[in-house]
Amino acid sequence: MGLESRLHLDWISSAEAQKFVQVVTSFTNKIQSLGPSPLSGDFDMSAIVGSCEAMQDAASVEGG
Repeated sequence: MGLESRLHLDWISSAEAQKFVQVVTSFTNKIQSLGPSPLSGDFDMSAIVGSCEAMQDAASVEGG
């Protein structure tokens, strides 16, 4: 879906203020360089819904 580069997880202690600033600044710069989200604007959810329904159907058949 194009979100792989737009998600980030980092464990930061409340005592690590400098690390927090560095991580947030770096991630903000990365997101800004990527430009607008591919999910913004006119996004057609029907393809995702259809895929989810198909996976649920397949799981119910396999799970029996």
